[in-house]
Amino acid sequence: MNSAPAAPTPPARQEDENALVISFLAVRQALGYLGYLLPLSLLAYAVTSPGRLEPSISDFYYTPMGDILVGILVAIGIFLVTYTGFERKPGEFLSDRWLARIAGAGAIGVALFPVHRAGYCGFDAPGHDCLLFGMTWHRNYLHFGSATLFFLCMAIFCLVQFPKGESVERSRNEPLARYYTYLTCGWLIILGLIGQALPRLIGGAALHASLSRFHYIFWLETLCVLAFATAWLAKGRALTTIGKAVRRVRGG
Repeated sequence: MNSAPAAPTPPARQEDENALVISFLAVRQALGYLGYLLPLSLLAYAVTSPGRLEPSISDFYYTPMGDILVGILVAIGIFLVTYTGFERKPGEFLSDRWLARIAGAGAIGVALFPVHRAGYCGFDAPGHDCLLFGMTWHRNYLHFGSATLFFLCMAIFCLVQFPKGESVERSRNEPLARYYTYLTCGWLIILGLIGQALPRLIGGAALHASLSRFHYIFWLETLCVLAFATAWLAKGRALTTIGKAVRRVRGG
C-alpha cells in the first residue's frame, strides 16, 4: 500500500526557512570577506608611504592599522561565538557550535593580547593604558596560544566539519569542488602553522632571525587567513550569491 504524499510546506513556514538559510549563508560569507579584508588591508598599508611590511600580521597592532586589526579580529570572533552551526550529534566529539565558539574566543584573544614589542604599553613602559589593562605577565603566551587555538579550530572545520555535508560520491561538480576546497584549505592552514614553528625548532633564534628578513611569518599567517576565508566563502555559497547578483544587474 502506497503511503500518502507528504503535505506541502505552508508558504509562511517555507518563507521563514528560506530566510534562515539565507541568514546562515550570509554569516558564513561575512566571515570569509572579513578574512580576506584583514591581510589585504594590511598589505595595502604596507605598500603605501609611510607604511612598511611588518614581521607578522600581529605586529601591525603597533602601526596606524592597529585599530583595523583589532576591529576585524573582534568582528570575526563575535561572528564565530554567535554562530549557531549544528548541535552535537550522538557519537560526535565536538559540534559546529562549540568549535566555532572556541575559535571565536581565540580570535578575540589575539586582539586583546597583542604580540610583545619592547617599549610599548603593558610591557616595558609602565603607566601606559591599552587593551592589556596594565597586565605584563603574559608576554606572548596568551597571544600565540589564542592564535594557535583559532587556526587549529579552522583546520578542524575545513578537514572534518565542512566536508561532512559534501559527499565526494555526488555527481554534481559544485559540491565536489567545495569538498576539495575545504580539504585544501585545511591542509594549507596546517602547513602554515608548521612553517611558522619549524625554523625555531630546527634552527633556533638564528634561523628565525635570518628568515625574518623575508617576513616569512607574515606570509605564512596570510596563507592561513586566506585559506580560512576561502573555506568559509565556499561554505557560504559565495559564488552562487555573486552569480545571482550579477544576473539581477544584467536583467535590470
